[in-house]
Amino acid sequence: MALKDLLEKVILEYPEVSRYSFKGHPFANYFRNTIPKSIESSLVLPDVYRIKASAGNGAWAKVPWIAIFNKLVTETVTSGFYCVYLFRVDCSGVYLSLNQGIADKRDEYGLGLSRDMVRKQARFFRDTLGEEAIKDFSDPLDLKLDFIPKETTTRRLGLAYEAGNIASKLYNRNAMPDDAALANDLEKLLKIYFTLFEKVSLEKNIQISGEKEDEWFEDLTKYRIHRVTERNQSLSKRVKQLQGYICKACDFDFEERYGKIGKEFIEAHHTVPISSLNKVKIQLDPMQDFTVLCSNCHRMIHRTKPTPTLEEFKKILKM
Repeated sequence: MALKDLLEKVILEYPEVSRYSFKGHPFANYFRNTIPKSIESSLVLPDVYRIKASAGNGAWAKVPWIAIFNKLVTETVTSGFYCVYLFRVDCSGVYLSLNQGIADKRDEYGLGLSRDMVRKQARFFRDTLGEEAIKDFSDPLDLKLDFIPKETTTRRLGLAYEAGNIASKLYNRNAMPDDAALANDLEKLLKIYFTLFEKVSLEKNIQISGEKEDEWFEDLTKYRIHRVTERNQSLSKRVKQLQGYICKACDFDFEERYGKIGKEFIEAHHTVPISSLNKVKIQLDPMQDFTVLCSNCHRMIHRTKPTPTLEEFKKILKM
């Protein structure tokens, strides 16, 4: 189904279907399963992105959503930042928003303070991106929350979306753009999303023992993507489970050397040559695109310029 038809279907049908019991309703299943697959089939997105949609959990959501996650940033609407279609409570329109999760902050700081935190962070993100970069996504996020009773969980969730909004564009129910315009807007926002990932998320993750990265790598942006890919915890864990815990370069075994504290300790290394890394088309195959290295080999393989393949590095070790 085309993107325009999909969004209009939700806007037109959701008010009626949400009158019925949520459990087992075919529209809830359609929203959760069919919508992501439909978008994936109509849009060619890099492997680094994941699409997820929700019309509620146990009951119909007042603000149903369709999210597109960069898996290097987050895979959930509860934390990090992501692109998302947010439907107004009265279904008078739908926003395409670059938004933030709040649940991780809420658990630590409480709801009120966490909303203030993401609101301030949204301003910081907008300043980081620059007014020109987000000029096409400057609509205020108004989810029509007055239709929801105050002091309810669903209203608080809607307020969190509004507080976390970084940039957004409204599509009114009676003036939905055509598919080409919708796809173009999504492509633009995904580029903004990735730019923010580069400028903010990466900066917080890259620390190389006080040495200057640009002395090692001519293209620092590609190196940063490379390193953050390695540091994706869920992916790294999968790599280690599949490939084991013995260094593929020097055969060092942490458990054999250090006993219990070394059990299942190893580092995941992204093997795709830095020169071939593309800003958005990052492959994330835990068997084909990664290897496992001890801490010393991992540091040394990055210190070698240009970064060698595993086989090239093993030859260096034998010299």
